[in-house]
Amino acid sequence: MALAGPVEDLKSEGVEARRAAALAIRSVDREARVAALPALIDRLMTEKDGQVRLAVFDAVTSLGPDAAPAVEALAHSLRSNFGNQGREKSHQDYRAALALAAIGGPAVETLRSLLTERRESVRAEVVMALGRIGPDAAPAVADLLPLLADPGDRIRAEAVRALGSIGPASLDPLIAACSHEDAKVRSGAVEALGFATAPDPRAVAAVIGRARDDSPEVRAAAIRSLARFGEAVPEKDALTALQAGLRDDDEGVRLAAVDASIDRPELLARSADDLESLLTAPGDGPARHAAFLLGRMGADAAPRLLRALADDRSRVGPIADALAGLGLPVAPTLVEAAASPSPRVRQAAVLALGSLRPLAPGAVEVMTKGLRDADPAVSAASLAALGSLGPRAAPAIPEVRALLRGDSAELRAQAVAVLAQAAPRDGKLVDDLMGVLDDPEPAVRRPALERLRGLGTLGRKAIPAAIAKLNDPDDDVRAAAADLLGGHGPSAAEAVPALTAMLAGPSPRIRILAAETLGKLGRSAQAAFDPVAALLDSPDEPVREAAALTLGALGLDAEAVRPRLAGALRDPSPAVRKAALRTVQRFGPSASYFAPDVLLMAVEKEDRPAVERFLKRLERRGPDPRTIPELTSRLGHDHPAVRLLAVRLVALAGPAAAPALPALERLREDPDAEVRAQARAACDRLKPAPATPPGEA
Repeated sequence: MALAGPVEDLKSEGVEARRAAALAIRSVDREARVAALPALIDRLMTEKDGQVRLAVFDAVTSLGPDAAPAVEALAHSLRSNFGNQGREKSHQDYRAALALAAIGGPAVETLRSLLTERRESVRAEVVMALGRIGPDAAPAVADLLPLLADPGDRIRAEAVRALGSIGPASLDPLIAACSHEDAKVRSGAVEALGFATAPDPRAVAAVIGRARDDSPEVRAAAIRSLARFGEAVPEKDALTALQAGLRDDDEGVRLAAVDASIDRPELLARSADDLESLLTAPGDGPARHAAFLLGRMGADAAPRLLRALADDRSRVGPIADALAGLGLPVAPTLVEAAASPSPRVRQAAVLALGSLRPLAPGAVEVMTKGLRDADPAVSAASLAALGSLGPRAAPAIPEVRALLRGDSAELRAQAVAVLAQAAPRDGKLVDDLMGVLDDPEPAVRRPALERLRGLGTLGRKAIPAAIAKLNDPDDDVRAAAADLLGGHGPSAAEAVPALTAMLAGPSPRIRILAAETLGKLGRSAQAAFDPVAALLDSPDEPVREAAALTLGALGLDAEAVRPRLAGALRDPSPAVRKAALRTVQRFGPSASYFAPDVLLMAVEKEDRPAVERFLKRLERRGPDPRTIPELTSRLGHDHPAVRLLAVRLVALAGPAAAPALPALERLREDPDAEVRAQARAACDRLKPAPATPPGEA
């Protein structure tokens, strides 16, 4: 391909021409790209367009060592900012570093010099490039070792990988660093040894020794490196390290051991006895991880998991999860276990059956039977398992329904949830839920109301019962009742008297709740206007905010609302003022009636942008003619921001603003320059054009 045109176009003033040229050069054969290298280098030194630079980086990177003459230009790219910001700049640095890495050995000394760059992101990319170069970057080992203690996580991680990738030249320094006094350096060195492509016996020995380090960070790094070494580690040593890691008090070490065990299934199988013993370990973490790993061993692990349940120190939940993870092959074992004399075994069996997917044949029957178990924990587990099945638990509904009348409040509350999940369209569900609204426990009454709320129109039958619950002694129950009523909107109009009474409730939370719910009832709650408006005088800011928002939701005319809302627009609380302005905006075209009050918000600097946006919406219609006298009075306000906005608004009124002309004329001499300028423009706009003398038409 002839390159004369694209090479010349790289110098073009037009960015599109340069982009096309760079893409063209990137796509030609290798010989042509080598020939174009001087032009590409020139672009790297001066080009500011990101797309051009990326295409040039691609072309240079593709040349590998043949691009050695571009090393200094690439270094210049890393040192310089060509106007790119944020992610684009970071990506440009990354691509420049990749190009240097592709060049390999000839770029090493330059990369070493870049390790002192001020920007951390550049240093990180440089370390990454040295790691990609591999053994040819051996001269940089001395520069990279101190970075194992670097405070930057990215630089430290790249140094670990780079030192591992460099290979033999870094072996002795890394082994020495495994004994460094700084745990961060030790963990980095141990981790780096694990990245070596060909594990050295000395490296393996050093890492095995660090598996017993005092620092959990180092122990975890040792386990990860031993896993990477694979079969280079003597099986006995690997097994000892993994088993110790699984018993470690530190979560990070245990997780490293879990990952390593998964990667070495042959070692996992040999750890079965140790894992079984861990199921009864004192800490939750080791027991949980042991159950997980046993669950990875297939159906043969089921007897071990079930056997551990005979010991009260074992954890039912993690074991049940592990049993479920064994899949359908273990279902017959679980069905049998559900009839065990041990309550803990029965509990784990029903929980596991509830989690098996697809659902095992006969599982629902087993769980239903468990609801009648003499042990409360088994009943609760059976109910929880059924709750995870949704409508598939429908055959158990009669038994679940019976639990609503049981002695356990926990089971009654749980039964409420399961019924709603298993039979969301059952005709008896509303009656079932309404039947527990007088339960002695709030923990039962509240979820019943919440489930009724979730039934939508089906729950409308419960409106009278929910109104009664507005007087419940528990605030959470009252909140759930109000939420249910608000969800039905105007259909719950009969709740207005009770909600209005709540406006005088004993706590701000109740008063807010009542106001918000009345707002959801819309026009049907207009009778509550005065009590809601009275809350604007509350000493509690959130109460005033809720009241301001509710006034705009009752469907009343602007004329009725404005006298009560005007004060809220000047409330000392920014949140209340913002809520009041939102209410004003709900009035649509009628919002212009509130303009004289909204203008006063401009006294507060933080409110001016909102006032400006409000006025912007009035530009097409202009102000309400009824407000012209008040707007005229605002022209004499003490604050220049109010005067300025008043001038702008009056000017939009056209001929209707004629009475304001004298006040506007006085503002021609206002102390504020912007007010003066706007007043002169308004006067010129509003003054009638001089009449044309007769005969000059």
